[in-house]
Amino acid sequence: MMATKTYLIPNISCAHCVMHITNRLNEIEGVKSVEGDVSTKEVTVEFSEPASDEVIVAALEEINYPPRR
Repeated sequence: MMATKTYLIPNISCAHCVMHITNRLNEIEGVKSVEGDVSTKEVTVEFSEPASDEVIVAALEEINYPPRR
C-alpha cells in the first residue's frame, strides 16, 4: 500500500538542503518520490513497504534534518 507523508523540517534553508534530503531518502527501498519546498520547509514523501515513517525519520535524523513532530 502506498502512503504519502509530509514532514516539516525546520533546518531546511536552501535548495541544497532539499537536494541532500532527496538524495538520502531516495536511497531507501520503497521510497517512490520525494518533493521538497524551501519556502514551507516541507518534504513530502511517497512510499510503500519496506519503507516506513520510522525508517524515513531515522534517515532524516542521521543527516541532521530532524522533522518536527
